[in-house]
Amino acid sequence: MKAKSAANESLLLYCAILAMAVLIFAISFLTYGSILQKSLILLGAFVLFVVASMGKQKVLQALQLVIVIGAVLGFLQLSMLYSLSLMLFVSILMVIYLISIEHYKKEPIGAMGSAGFLLLAIGLAFNTGSNNLVTWFSLGFGAVLIAVYSATAFWLYKVRLQLVWVLLNLAFAISPLLLFFSSFGI
Repeated sequence: MKAKSAANESLLLYCAILAMAVLIFAISFLTYGSILQKSLILLGAFVLFVVASMGKQKVLQALQLVIVIGAVLGFLQLSMLYSLSLMLFVSILMVIYLISIEHYKKEPIGAMGSAGFLLLAIGLAFNTGSNNLVTWFSLGFGAVLIAVYSATAFWLYKVRLQLVWVLLNLAFAISPLLLFFSSFGI
């Protein structure tokens, strides 16, 4: 039974690495707001949602659900106010869900993960190509918060799947943060 569990964990790890590589490629090398970028973000986020669900990682599952919804909204061309309101509503629902299952008693650092996915949700809602500063700031710093949350969770709870989120969210944060700081001449 342990061998099957280890094989499943390894498969989840490889799927997470592949999905995050797709996301990093989409954010780092494709035009912000393009159909291809939006499609790859949706695909990567959905795969990571499935991986987080199968790995029973509640905060990461909530994060990926928010990102999937944000990616879908990117296709709908809704008003910025409506998209932002919806993303904040969904993010707040995810925080309420985590509180209702008392996840923060088991994992107090989950608040940091929640702040990260709230910022990522805002970045995705603004990922239209017209509000680049908000997009870059939110995606970059949201990814950093998720990386710090995941590093802490990996260190405290020894969940290997968290290590993937650490490394790849740090990589994911580089491009948006470079664009954000370069817009100020830094």
